Amino acid sequence: MTIIHTEVLSAFVDGEPVDPAQLAAALHDPDARAALIDFVRFRDAARADTEALPASLERLRQPTPQRRVLRWVAAAAVLVLMFVAGLLTPQPWRQNPASSDTPPQPTRIERFEPGVDWHPGD
Repeated sequence: MTIIHTEVLSAFVDGEPVDPAQLAAALHDPDARAALIDFVRFRDAARADTEALPASLERLRQPTPQRRVLRWVAAAAVLVLMFVAGLLTPQPWRQNPASSDTPPQPTRIERFEPGVDWHPGD
């Protein structure tokens, strides 16, 4: 069996256009015929996976009034948690209005002596 036979048979099973002469040559090969049977089996197995869900599982997809209410409650709870987290988060960009008129207290004082630490005209 050649790769060309496999490609021709795969295209044939997929419903793609195939050259009849190449298809005939592929069908003369016994290994290619076995591959054709495997292709058909794989296609049937893939098709079987697309069956509808059983009724018990299909019911889970359909929204119920209780689920809708639960979704709204969950959304409201998330919003409340976000609001509370925003209130409790430290906000360094906000200044205390009482201390905005006075400068901060110095932690150390630096003194420079003229002529020792700096020279005029430098």
